[in-house]
Amino acid sequence: MTPSSDPEVPGRQVLARPRGRGSPGRLTLPGALALLLLSLGACRDTPSEDAGERVEQKPDADLTIDAMDNEQHVLRGGFRVDAGIVRVVVYEGTVLVGEAVLEPDGRWSIPWQPTHESQALEIIAYHDTGTENRTRLDFQRLSFAAPEGLYASEALLTLPTSPETTTRYTLDGSTPGPSSPVYTAPLALLNRAGQPAPLSLIRTNPEDAPESWRWQPPTSPVTLGTVVRVQRFEGELPVGAGQARTYLIGQRPYTLPVLSLVTDAANFFDSVQGIYVPGRVHEETPDWSEGYGTGNYMQDGKDWERPVHVEWFETSGAPVLAQNAGVRIHGSGSAALPQKSLRLYAKEDYGPELFQADLFPGHSLREFKRLLVRTSGQDQQVSKLRDCVLQGLLRDTSLALQACRPAVVFLNGEYWGLHELRERYDEYYLAAHHGLKRKDIVILENAGGLDTGELEDILPYEELLTYVREHDLSVPEHYAHVLERMDVEDFIDYHIAQLYFDNEDWPNNNIKFWRNRTGDGTPGPGDGRWRWLLYDLDATFMKGPDVNSLGRLLRGDGIGEPLEVLLRSLLKSPDFKGLFIARFHWHLENTFAPERVVAWLDAAEARLAPEMPEHIGRWRNPSSMERWREAIQAMRDTAMRRPAALRAHLEQELGAP
Repeated sequence: MTPSSDPEVPGRQVLARPRGRGSPGRLTLPGALALLLLSLGACRDTPSEDAGERVEQKPDADLTIDAMDNEQHVLRGGFRVDAGIVRVVVYEGTVLVGEAVLEPDGRWSIPWQPTHESQALEIIAYHDTGTENRTRLDFQRLSFAAPEGLYASEALLTLPTSPETTTRYTLDGSTPGPSSPVYTAPLALLNRAGQPAPLSLIRTNPEDAPESWRWQPPTSPVTLGTVVRVQRFEGELPVGAGQARTYLIGQRPYTLPVLSLVTDAANFFDSVQGIYVPGRVHEETPDWSEGYGTGNYMQDGKDWERPVHVEWFETSGAPVLAQNAGVRIHGSGSAALPQKSLRLYAKEDYGPELFQADLFPGHSLREFKRLLVRTSGQDQQVSKLRDCVLQGLLRDTSLALQACRPAVVFLNGEYWGLHELRERYDEYYLAAHHGLKRKDIVILENAGGLDTGELEDILPYEELLTYVREHDLSVPEHYAHVLERMDVEDFIDYHIAQLYFDNEDWPNNNIKFWRNRTGDGTPGPGDGRWRWLLYDLDATFMKGPDVNSLGRLLRGDGIGEPLEVLLRSLLKSPDFKGLFIARFHWHLENTFAPERVVAWLDAAEARLAPEMPEHIGRWRNPSSMERWREAIQAMRDTAMRRPAALRAHLEQELGAP
C-alpha cells in the first residue's frame, strides 16, 4: 500500500496530511461492495470535532483495538455486535489511517505505523443498519531508557538508538538476535486481553502423573503483560548487554508486588534443555518408583541453571530491581507439581553479583546472593500460605528464619500465579545475617550429611552424637560438655516449633543445622556451636489439634535419627528438662497463643484473597475459593485447640504440670 494525501472517496471530504516514510495509507475495499459501503457512510465518515486534541469520549465496549503487530505495522481489533456488514474506519487526528470490512469472525485489521508525533486514534464502525459505534485510544508516552513503572495505559514506547548501531527488539521474551525486528518507530503497546497465552498450555508434568497433582490447563483467560527486550548491534555482533522491560498495559494494579521473569522459552520448556518440563529425562526414563517420577525438573547443579532477567515491582508499580541472573528449579518432590519453585542466583556471569534492593520491608538486609521464588511446595494445593505464616509467628525468637513476601509472578509476560519471594538458607545467608566469613560456615543436613563445607566438617557432629550415646547427661559435667557444642536454647525453640506445628515431613526429612568452623567460644552465632534452621513447613497443621507429636518423637522408630537421640538424651538432664518444659509453656501462652495465631492467619488470608481467584483460574490449585477458605479455617480450628492438647501431652510424656 502507498500513502494517499487525498483519499478518493466519492461524496465526502476528509482532511489529510502526508504520511511519513514507510507508513501505510488507506486499506482499499474490493469492488462494488466497497462502493456500497462507502456510500452508506458518505455523510458520516469523519472524525470527532477537535479530533487532533484529546476528547473525553467513553470507549465503546463493542468496538475494540486489542492487538498491534509492531513488526508488520498492522493494527487489529474486533467488533462484538451482530449488525450485518460492518465497515471500520481509523483516524489519527484528522488523517485517515485506513478502513476495512469486518471479517466473518468479527475481526478487522488496518495497516498503521505510529510516529513520534502520534497521540491518539479514533475508530468508527459503520454498519448497514445505519448506526455507528465510535471509540478512541489515547497513547501515553513511554521511554525504554527511563522506565516509569509496571502499570501503564496504552502507550507508544521509544527505544534507545545511536547512529553507530542498529537497535533490534523482541516482544515474546526471546533474546534479540541479528534477524530480530529493527526498531524504526515507536512501538505501540496495547492491552493484550484475549490474546493467546501459549506457555500456559505447556504441560509441566507428565500426562500419566497422579490425577491429584496432574497438570491442567487454565480455566480462565490468562493475563498478559508486554515484555520488550532490546539489543544494539553492529552488523551481526551485539554491542553491550541486552535489556528488558515489562509493562502491564491497561491492567488493574495487583494488590501484591509483581516479579517478572524473562528468558528464552526454550530455557524452561524445551524437551532437551528446558528445566520446567518432564522433557527428555522423563521420555528416556519414565520411572515412578520414587513417588514423584522423573523429569528435567528433577535435575540440579550448574548444568541445569539458565539465564533469566529479573524485575521486581512494588504494589505501586514502581521498579525496585532489574538485572540479569541465573535460575534453577528449587525443591525435591514438589518440583514434580505443575507450578514449581525457582531459585535465583546473582552472579558475575550474568550481571551484578548481588540482588540489591529493599525486597523485604523492615528486614535488616538489602543485599542477597540467592533468592527463592517459592510456590508453597505441596501446600500449593491447599492453603498456599502455611510456611510463610508459621515461620512469621516465630519472628520474636532467635531462630533463623527466611524472610517471606507473597508476590504475583509473570513469565515472559504471561501470568504465572502466586509465589513467595524468600531468602534461601545457605552460607551466604548465614554470613550476611551474622557477619561471618562465608568459607568458615558448615551446614549439615538430615542425619549429618554434608551440605556446605569439607568432609572433615562432619566429624564434630559425629563426635557429639557419640558422646551423648555413651554418656549419661543427667551428670552435670556431661551436660556441660554438650552445652559447649550445641546451642541448647536454639535446639529447644526449634523442637517446640516443629512439635507445635506437627510437621509430618520431619524429623525424617527437612533438617539443616550449621556452625562456624572457626568459632572461638565467644557467645553468639559465631561461637562454633551447632544451631538449627527451620524451613519447609508445608506439611504442618494438617491432622488436627490432638496429634501427640511429642510422644511420636520420644518413642520414635528411628526415622528421626539422630534428632531423637539428641532430644531423648538431653531430657535426662534435669536442667535441660526443666528449661524445655518451661520454654514450651511460655511459647504456648505467647508465641502460639490462639488469638495470636488466628490473627496471623486472618491477615495472611486477607492479603492473598484478592489475588486467589486469578491464581486458581490459572493453576486450578487449590481447586476453588471455597476449598481454600476451608483449609485456612481448619488451621484456625487447630490453632484454637492445639495449646491445650500439647499441655496434656507434656504432662503425659514428661510429667510436666
